[in-house]
Amino acid sequence: MKKYLIILMIGQLFAIPGFPGFNAWTSSSRLSMAGAGLLIKIPTAASGNPATLSFNRLFSTSFVHYPAGINSQAVAIVFPKFNGELTCALRRLSYGIFEGLDENAIPTGHYISSDTWISAGYSKQLKNYPISYGFAGGFFYSNLDSHLATALYFSSGMIWYWKEQKSALGLSVDNMGFILQSIDGSIDLLETTENKDTLPVKISLAITKQLAHLPLTLSIDGVHSLYKDYNDIFIGGIFQLPYDINLKWGTSTRKLDQNIRQDIWRSILGATGFGLNFNVGSTKTGIGTYFYGIGGWVTGLDLSVRF
Repeated sequence: MKKYLIILMIGQLFAIPGFPGFNAWTSSSRLSMAGAGLLIKIPTAASGNPATLSFNRLFSTSFVHYPAGINSQAVAIVFPKFNGELTCALRRLSYGIFEGLDENAIPTGHYISSDTWISAGYSKQLKNYPISYGFAGGFFYSNLDSHLATALYFSSGMIWYWKEQKSALGLSVDNMGFILQSIDGSIDLLETTENKDTLPVKISLAITKQLAHLPLTLSIDGVHSLYKDYNDIFIGGIFQLPYDINLKWGTSTRKLDQNIRQDIWRSILGATGFGLNFNVGSTKTGIGTYFYGIGGWVTGLDLSVRF
């Protein structure tokens, strides 16, 4: 029962039928900012503006641990190509091992459930204007025992930069695409039933600002779902500390939905993330944690290497 509760939490209380993994944390850096920082390049994250740039060759990997034995692993590489940047990523969310039962409650053996994303993206900054654009896409696979669902998805975005103000504004449309095969194995492109699986298409508007009198990069992100009628606002930041250490934090309006009014600390810490990043030469390591107000901590570890 606990495992099913965690899967619901992964859906952030707005789980899309068949695809709660699209709202999962696959990056320690993103979960430590509670979903904020969409204009910050995090190759292993499940969400972010495709127009973000790193200006470095980069290899990244991340591991996130949920309660009840649910885990995600991600690996990504960023390298220059076609006068811009290419980003290739592989992400997997494992829900663990379940016990199968037939209609008479007789055990039928164990089975696994997982979601997998294979994606690639391209981003580039215009020569004559402080604007970058980008797009990303790939294949999504979701399996439940021997049943498999597949989808083709893509995202696009654009970012405007103001160097003097040390700020940026970005707009993106995410998770557009098609369901190629539903979880029961049927082709789903022409289905129009209410219960068919649907990709969680959303529009994101984000802004970042490096404060003048404080070593803080502040991020404010707004997300509107085109499938479920809801809006979320995320706010987070990165503090530049001495010795090449960064402190990350974040929270969101999901705090209101996750507030079960059980005690004051759960109400305060709900939908809140914290993390630390350590930079040593060309290597960056990070740890992060996120607390669901309805119960449970999520922890993660990041590793990035410039090459």
